[in-house]
Amino acid sequence: MNTKKHIFFGGLNELRAIAAFAVILHHMELFKCRDKLGSLFDSKYIVYFIEHLGKNGVYLFFVLSGFLITYLLLSEKNKNNHINFQKFYLRRIFRIWPLYYIIFLISFILIPFLANSFALFSNTFSYYNLVISLSEYDLNTILLYALFLPNVALHEGKVIVGASQSWSVGVEEQFYIVWPLIISFFTRKLLIIVFGAILITFMMINFKFYNTVFNTIITIIPFEYMAIGSMGGYFYSEYSEIITKYTKSRFIYIAVLLLVGFLITVPVFKPYIQNLFLGFVFLLLILVSINQSNPAPLRNKYFSFLGNISYGIYMYHPFVMFLLFPVFYKILAFYNNIFVFNLGIYICVPVLTVAISHLSFRYVEKRFIKIKDSKFKAL
Repeated sequence: MNTKKHIFFGGLNELRAIAAFAVILHHMELFKCRDKLGSLFDSKYIVYFIEHLGKNGVYLFFVLSGFLITYLLLSEKNKNNHINFQKFYLRRIFRIWPLYYIIFLISFILIPFLANSFALFSNTFSYYNLVISLSEYDLNTILLYALFLPNVALHEGKVIVGASQSWSVGVEEQFYIVWPLIISFFTRKLLIIVFGAILITFMMINFKFYNTVFNTIITIIPFEYMAIGSMGGYFYSEYSEIITKYTKSRFIYIAVLLLVGFLITVPVFKPYIQNLFLGFVFLLLILVSINQSNPAPLRNKYFSFLGNISYGIYMYHPFVMFLLFPVFYKILAFYNNIFVFNLGIYICVPVLTVAISHLSFRYVEKRFIKIKDSKFKAL
């Protein structure tokens, strides 16, 4: 295993881009469904696909994080015989916190100001009613979001327009706190047992302790998906040559894509079992996608660019929806044409989201990334 060079896996940015846009599509349809505007949620043929698309995108992010963070931490431990916790946590802070707190300010200050200042925003009933509800903006909610506990806030029913999607970022941050400690404490031989034990524990709690405090905890922090990714990161760290050998066929890639397509479209098992099974298929997709010897996986500079700014795409898109949906509600009321409405939404929401995310990455996030890479590199 070569740890002297900067570690970069081709193919992961493309997966990040797909996951981010899956979440956008789900949220656009959810927005229309709440306001009873011809959503794909109403279609009996793809309702399962649409209902679960957002969560599936997030689970792909979780598995990918588990894989990548575990591989990087093992590489650092192998090279230096220890993990530099200070550098690890500061790298995460400089990458995650700036954008997170921009979204926090937008959601708790700018969006309420706009909703209460301009009558246009009252056209989107579901969002508007949430924003003008003072009970959603109490001190407890503000503190939960400010302290990187949006997953706890969302579990308590505190839906903050523009920020509720950050529940998954909260889960990621909590994962970042715990995982370096686990990898540092246990030997390499024991780690795979620990990852498996975490997965099995979460599964057993889900099956045997439903409606208990334990089940509430694992619902708030679904680390089982990170554990799945971490198992892949461990095995790739130990057996990369073997994995590369058996994942270089284009037919493997096609088969994995077909399996992913089937599992995100057709309910086969109970939802929790299907999600876990899909998590393992996502891991297989990751392992095939990073194989440079396989000619089939998606490698595209435009998707790579989108994946590079996918954190912004994921975080900004609810704000963009808040801005644009009222405009297109007006257009729909004027033209009474659902086709024109949907065409405008499907084009303008992604385009404006990408534009804002690109500007945010270039002029804000990149400054902190440079500090992260220059001062707190561990490999």
